[in-house]
Amino acid sequence: MLERRPGLEVRARRAAQPVREFTVKSLSAYVRTKLTGDEELRSVSVRGEITNPNVSARGNAMFDLKEGDAVLSCFAYEDDFLRFPRFSQGAAVVATGTLGTREQKSTYQLVVREITLAGLGDVHRTFEERKRRLAAQGFFDASRKRPLPAFPFRVALVSSKRAEGARDFVTRLRDRRPHVRVQWCETSVQGPSAPAEIVGALARTSLLDVDIVVLTRGGGSFEDLFAFSDENVVRAIARCRHPVVSAVGHTVDQQLSDYVADVHAETPSAAAERIGPETREIVARLSDGMRRARQSVQRTTERLGSRLERSVRRSKLDNPELFLVPQHQRLDELEEQLTSGVHRRLERCAARLRDLETRLGRLEPSRRLSDRRLALQAASFRLQEGCRKRLSSADDRYSKIASRLVPSVRAALERKATRLEVTTANLTGKDPEAILQRGYAIVTHRGAIVRDPAAVQTGELVEARVARGTLSARVEERESHGNDVVR
Repeated sequence: MLERRPGLEVRARRAAQPVREFTVKSLSAYVRTKLTGDEELRSVSVRGEITNPNVSARGNAMFDLKEGDAVLSCFAYEDDFLRFPRFSQGAAVVATGTLGTREQKSTYQLVVREITLAGLGDVHRTFEERKRRLAAQGFFDASRKRPLPAFPFRVALVSSKRAEGARDFVTRLRDRRPHVRVQWCETSVQGPSAPAEIVGALARTSLLDVDIVVLTRGGGSFEDLFAFSDENVVRAIARCRHPVVSAVGHTVDQQLSDYVADVHAETPSAAAERIGPETREIVARLSDGMRRARQSVQRTTERLGSRLERSVRRSKLDNPELFLVPQHQRLDELEEQLTSGVHRRLERCAARLRDLETRLGRLEPSRRLSDRRLALQAASFRLQEGCRKRLSSADDRYSKIASRLVPSVRAALERKATRLEVTTANLTGKDPEAILQRGYAIVTHRGAIVRDPAAVQTGELVEARVARGTLSARVEERESHGNDVVR
């Protein structure tokens, strides 16, 4: 025979009783009536610590009262809030008001009419004391903060993969700066073990080949974020080998990690914006630099060509070939340097393209990777085609310069040859030997040329030089231009 158990009888009686059915709205209204109808809750004073203060656009105030793990939502109308003493995060207060409900969210809250300051909360008192002590030791000095690299490519992310702020950071970085690679140093960002884990993650970043360390998490209560104000965490940030960006919570949630970091970002998304220029800006800078480099090369080539042409026109060398030899050698050297430089540039571009392709393969899905690979191949083809055209253009310019130089040299040689012929003819007509060949003679007396018959006496010897020798003669008679004859 089975024995009945008392618990089963109680549940059976409860099942037999009718159960009242509510709608969500009617249940919320019922609970609200119960709370507002309680005389003990119509005017109540609650002691606690202010957290998450906020003021709406209409001037109403919202904040929480916290004691340990217990949290009470509070609301104050603008008229009442304006009469409150000024308070901030962490202030210990006594709030007096009426307990009510928010039917839309099925929660209860304290509608505050008065507030009395009771001092600073324990957590915030610890925060302020620690802040003053570390500041006195120089941890927050601006002189020890390091600038961020202008073009970072590797970032160590110290956070939890479940943290909303870390996801926001990675999403914004992937959208605007896909060339930056993120290396996770995962750690918990909340709870008793969080400070020790954060210190370990920061120590691991010093062993990595990265450019920047980003410490981040999303918003939360002051107590949730307090792990980032741990003294060991502050000292670990100061010891980091790489510059540190701290983006913990939001601007109003500033922790000691924000003070000691090299750069403080207001939000995780703002931290992503501090990681160097965007990818499209880098590409634009490279394109502009290549354009200006090509223009500079073109201007230099044109200037050197003009100088070469002017030098050739002004040259007075007897042998123009001696002038052309070093110019030919210089052109050969420039052509070799240009070819070598283009090859080196192509090799660097190819290596860079391979590196970018590898990074994109880790960052993007297969479809985007395929599109990027096609784009990179097209860019490589355009670069090679541009270099080929550049080389062809250089060859054409070299041919044009040579075609202009050869006629100029030929004309100069012809002018020199004509001048030589004229000079030769002049010299030939005045050569004494040529005169002797025509039958003339040169008469000398005592070593001097005889130009006047009166210079020689009758009977004296003279010498007559002819084309093939010399004759000796005695003067028998002399005749001057006046036809006077002396015998």
